[in-house]
This record gives sequence, structure tokens and C-alpha cells, in this order.
Amino acid sequence: ALDAIISSSSIQGSGQAAGQVDAASQSLASYLGVLRELIRFCDSSSKARAGESHILSDVLTATWPVLNSISSHPTCRANGAVLSGLLDVHSQLLSVVPALIGPYFKDLITFVVKAFEESFCPSALDYVSAAVETFDTDESIGAAAGLDDNSKVLIFNQLLAHLCQNTFNHVSTLPNECPQVVKSLFEMAQRYLLFCPEALCQCPEFASLFAFAVACLTECKGEIESTRATLIFLTQLIGWKNIHLGAGKISKLTQFSGAIDSLLAQHGEAITRSCIVGLSGGAPQILWPPYSEFLFSIMLHIISSTPGADEPNSLLCRWLRCAMSDSSLLANAQNITPEIGTSVIKILCGLAKEGPTSKQKAKMALMDFGKIAKGDATVDALLAYSVT
Repeated sequence: ALDAIISSSSIQGSGQAAGQVDAASQSLASYLGVLRELIRFCDSSSKARAGESHILSDVLTATWPVLNSISSHPTCRANGAVLSGLLDVHSQLLSVVPALIGPYFKDLITFVVKAFEESFCPSALDYVSAAVETFDTDESIGAAAGLDDNSKVLIFNQLLAHLCQNTFNHVSTLPNECPQVVKSLFEMAQRYLLFCPEALCQCPEFASLFAFAVACLTECKGEIESTRATLIFLTQLIGWKNIHLGAGKISKLTQFSGAIDSLLAQHGEAITRSCIVGLSGGAPQILWPPYSEFLFSIMLHIISSTPGADEPNSLLCRWLRCAMSDSSLLANAQNITPEIGTSVIKILCGLAKEGPTSKQKAKMALMDFGKIAKGDATVDALLAYSVT
């Protein structure tokens, strides 16, 4: 299939040649899919006896020149299915045989960045996601790639900044037209948070990434996958104290907590409005759970910063009141009266003061708020959550 692409693509202006390239590209994409599955089933734990090579060593030796030929051919890189298939194969190799891939990692990253610059293929961001996780969970790849901890943080920091800049320029003001890119960007950002938080928080584009995420809550216009990925990233970033991380990562995030809090203070009103509008008809019902979790994680974070206070944080209350009185909310959810808004704010603040154990109850209360806005429930649904 690759030979057919090379020979046919050299013939200019031929309809027959173009058809042959398309057919060969489809075949090559299928072959890459088979190779990816073959690698996936060769689990990295199936190591040979001492002194013997990994079961995939011979496969890698045979296929690596072909993979390089595919990555270097413009026609292959220009074909979305082939490029995605190739990047998926490399991601699978990174996961299964990281030590074998380590020596090629820097060259692979150069290729991945070039591929993203040319095509904005989401699989390029997915590869970086896999790399960030693998470098944290498998020490063998760092040694094989010749990267110590400081070098690893530096390379991933620079990589994130470059990819963010390219994504921002590509997506511009219409993220709803590039939902897969937005989804992969924030899934990658979440991997950075979980596996290399210092590279994320020290990134020159960190503040821009946060602002872009806030904008996507509105501009993705309820597209499910991109909006969900954005919400999950923001939820875990703001609520990092409530996710399971190792002591080293907690220490790193503690160092950057002031920067995160500053970004929340800057964008909190817009975020709160997006959550309330999304829950009251601005987003599909399938997104209500992540919207609910995100809003409550903000409340937990702010209220926990002032423990023992008799009254909820005044800034938080202002955000919630502004959201409940927003014109877009009142226009789309005529069932939401000022009294209902006040009741919901009181319920949520009371639950947030109880701590993370009340998260599920708060999510249920916000789901019922959505049902009231939609007309599927009455205000009586809130009685179950009344706080004395």
C-alpha cells in the first residue's frame, strides 16, 4: 500500500492515480489499525527470560523503517486516516514498550509537532497525552530517552506551550467547529495536571489555557465531548486537593495554588454563569453531571479556604446571584424565579460547608434545579435539600 502511494502520488494530474492513492491510503490505514491491535495484545508484562529481548523487539525492527517512511511522505501525512493510524500505533508502542521507544522519543516528538502544525490532527495531542503519562509511570523510558526529571519537565513544558499556541491560533473564536481538537487539548491538559503538574503550571500559556477553557464552556455550544473534556480538566484543576495524587505532586501544586486561585478569581463569575446557564437549558442533559460537579468543586474550594466562617464567602455568593439573575438564564428558563435561585444558592452553600462528602447530594440538587428549569419538576423537588 505504501509503495502504491509513493508511485501513484508522483504522477501529477491523473484521475486514475488519485483514485489509486485513495485506495492505497485506505488499505494502509487499515494495516496500521491491525498493527496497533497487534501491539496492544502484546502486553508489556509478557517479558522474556533474563537476557532475552521483548516479544515486540523483532516486530519493531521490521516495522520501524516502514513507519518512518510513512511519517516522512507528504501524501501519507496529508491523509487524515493514515496519519491518525500512524500516531495511534506510536501511542500504543509508547504504552507497551516504553524502554524500546525511549531512544526514538525526541525524533518522534519532532514528528508529532510537525504533524499537528500541518493538519491539527487530534491524535497528535493524544500522543502527547500518552507520553506525559508514560514518562511519569514508567522510569525505563526516561533513562532510554536520556532525560532526567528536570529535562523531562522542561521538554513537556515547552511542548505544551507550543501546542497551545498553535491550537489557539487554529481554533480562534470558533471552537465549536473543531470539537475533536478541543477535546484532545483538554484531555492532554488533564494528563499534565495528573502526571506532570509542574510542566502545566509553569507553562507560559497556562493562564491563556485557563481562559480558553472558560471560553469553550460557552463557545463549544454544548457539543458533548469537547465540553465534557473541558469541564473535567477545570474541575480537577480547581479541585486538585480532592483528587488522589502522590505527595510529590501535591507539593508541586501547593506551590502553584496561588496562581490557580488568581485565575479562579479572575474568571469565577463567567464560570459560574456558564454552569448555571448550562444546567438550565443551555447544554444537553447528558452534560448536567459534569457541570454540577464543576460548580460544586468551585464552591468547595472557596468555602474550604475560609473554614469556620458563619456566612458563605461573599465573592462566591455574588457570582451565584449574578448567574441566577443572568438575562440568558431568565430568557431560556422561565420556570426559574428569583426565589428559586435564592433557595438553590442557600442549599448549595450549606452542602459545601459540609465538605466533599456532600458532593453527590449537591449534584442531585443541581440536577433537580435543571429539571425545574426544564419544566420536568416543580419547586417542591428542592424541599429534600433544605438546610436549616
